[in-house]
Parts: sequence; structure tokens; C-alpha cells
Amino acid sequence: MRWSPVHVARALLREDPMNAFEKLGLELELTVSEEEVREAFRRKAAEAHPDSGGSEQEFSGLQAAREVLLGPSARLREWLAAKGVEVDPRGQIEASLMDLFQKVAETGSGAEEAIRRNAAAQSALAKAMLEVQLMARREKLKDLLAEVETEIRGRIDRFAMLEKNQNDAAKILRDLIFLEKWRGTLKGLYGRLM
Repeated sequence: MRWSPVHVARALLREDPMNAFEKLGLELELTVSEEEVREAFRRKAAEAHPDSGGSEQEFSGLQAAREVLLGPSARLREWLAAKGVEVDPRGQIEASLMDLFQKVAETGSGAEEAIRRNAAAQSALAKAMLEVQLMARREKLKDLLAEVETEIRGRIDRFAMLEKNQNDAAKILRDLIFLEKWRGTLKGLYGRLM
């Protein structure tokens, strides 16, 4: 298993009795903005940084808390855990996302093929001829990334509702996990097409 920054952050936070919200001095509010998280981190990090007399462990804990709260699915998990609500994120995603999944799979497959062809091209002429295809694949990826971001934003917009009633928490968490994974995959492919 490849460890993402959020996986590392969760592992660091498990060793600490404070949740990520407490660690950054934030209220336990799911609707906290990314800017509020970054600002809280800056304030706390100024004191906790080893160059300012803090410890490496304390600073690492703050970095871990920031990573968790900046990721929508990780923030939702942390918020639910802090509230003592257990949810099972396994299961089926929202039906409307199945069409998007199909697009992600098809676009990803096409991008992989274009990358493979480009790598196999031996001459500058062959590479130049493939550039048009690479540009088209980049545009498709960019458009699909925008679509995935819109879906993520739609789930984040439901956070205010979850603060009142956690009934849909598992469904929203599940959708966010998949959407964030798709976003990561598409961004990776986009970078490889450059």
C-alpha cells in the first residue's frame, strides 16, 4: 500500500489523544474552510516549530492535523470520530456517480494509451505527430477534473446539513473517498501527459 500524506497524518494523530480540530485550536465544525485551517496551522506552527523553541514531534502533529482537515473525506472522518459517530465507508457510491466513474475509466485508459504511444515513439517527427493527441487527452482530463471537483464541492456543501443530522454521513464519506481517489488519478495522468 502506498501511503498518502493523509494516511501518514492519520497514523500520527492516532498516537495523540487530541483530534485534529483541537490540535489546531479550531471549533469542532465540519464546515471549517481551508483558509481557516491554514491560518490556524500558521498560528500554531509559529510557536511549535523547532526553530522557535518547539519540538519536531509537536510540529509534525500540527502538520498531520492540517493534512487531515484539508482533505474533505479525512475531515469528515475526523469530525465523526471526534463526535463518537461510527460509520462504515464501505458500500456502493451514489448512483449518479456511476456515469462519472465510467468517464474516469475511459478517459484514464485513453490517456494511458497516449502516454504509452508517446514513450514508444522513436523519432522527433513521430513525437510531434502524437502531440495533437496528447493535447486532446490533456483537455479531456482537464474537463473531467473540473467535473470531479464539482462533485466534491457538492458533497462538501452537504457538510452543513451533516452538522445537524449525521444520517447521510456514510454515503457522503463513501462518495468523497471515491471522488478524491479519481481526482488523484486524473491529476497524475495529466502530469504524465505534460
